[in-house]
Amino acid sequence: MALNLHNSAHFAGKIPATTALRVLLAHAGVRDPISKQPFSEAMLFGIAGGVGVGVAAFHYAKGDFSTFFIAGRHHWFDDVFYLSGALERLGIKATIKESSGAKSGEKNLRDLLAVGPCIAWVDTACLPHRALPAIHIGGSYHVVTVYGIDGDNALIGDMAEKPVSVSLADLGTSRTRIVKQRNRLLSLKTPDSPKNLRKLVNEGLGACHQAMTMKSGKGPYAMSTLEAVQRWADRLHGSKDKESWEKLFPPGINLWRGLTSIHQFIEFYGTGGGLCRPIMAEFLKKAGAALGDAKLKKLGKQYADLGRGWTELADAALPDAVPLFKEAKECRRQYSELLFSRGSIDAKLAVWSKLGDLAEQAKSKFPLNATECDDLRSRLQSRVWELVEQEKAAVRAIAKSVG
Repeated sequence: MALNLHNSAHFAGKIPATTALRVLLAHAGVRDPISKQPFSEAMLFGIAGGVGVGVAAFHYAKGDFSTFFIAGRHHWFDDVFYLSGALERLGIKATIKESSGAKSGEKNLRDLLAVGPCIAWVDTACLPHRALPAIHIGGSYHVVTVYGIDGDNALIGDMAEKPVSVSLADLGTSRTRIVKQRNRLLSLKTPDSPKNLRKLVNEGLGACHQAMTMKSGKGPYAMSTLEAVQRWADRLHGSKDKESWEKLFPPGINLWRGLTSIHQFIEFYGTGGGLCRPIMAEFLKKAGAALGDAKLKKLGKQYADLGRGWTELADAALPDAVPLFKEAKECRRQYSELLFSRGSIDAKLAVWSKLGDLAEQAKSKFPLNATECDDLRSRLQSRVWELVEQEKAAVRAIAKSVG
């Protein structure tokens, strides 16, 4: 079938799963009960549970390889739970299909597309337009919107200002690469528009509060509390912990990975910048205006401040005074812009090549001496400690706003 997608059916976005959900709801005719227009990304972000947190650091003795990760979305580690929870609040049922085989996976895709767009789980490193280095294959968890199939190609929505055409072969590879989400698809069952925005807002904030205040559990749940952020802060400087940054991220390539990861994950890894706090602030501002609720507007200001704080932390991790760090930040910004504007693959590859060169320079001669590294980690620690206290205050304000 020939694809003729009207511009209004596609949305660029900041948060991958929220943007994909927004597209499906708009196609299905679901509307915001107040504006009578398709939901904004910010409003859906809040209804889906708003902000969350996730912090993890790992060291692989073989190869002396340390990594750091930080996330800012509600239930960041499970898009099925995240999307299903949002749809449940909206009173909409989802159809989720999975398949172990490529042929059955494509058949499921074609069957769902006969009704409308669907969300597909993919490995972004297997999508050519992303132009990611091969080292990312197998771990680049992501979701995209599939609009339709035309011959040997599919049209997908992937955060950019316009849809992207990819070959069915590449899409198929990306859908099968990560075993635990192999060929997973989600579509909607004949939904109706919700009637009560207040209920949606309160339930979204309630889910946010519950997740942010839960007791530490196992696996990703152990990483998903403000206490996990506090532990990270404590380990950044002056710690005897076996996972202290002195041990896991000593000056050299491992500290380079740690510092560049702080910046990347806060600003550019599906957060919209500021660890998702600015889009949370936008949600609260919109909800407060629509519902005439001053408490939500005030809470929105708290999250706007938090967003600025997280961005300042990301920026401080790679001080502009160090040319190597400043270049790394510029490369990340360039790649993000190229991705949004559907820049050429060659241009994206050039950015990754430059980042590789910078990493090699950091490995051979790190730009800070031991004392300067110690001072940098101490300054970052102070910033994270302050952010933890501000986050706790915001969570308490959430409880009051829905209580």
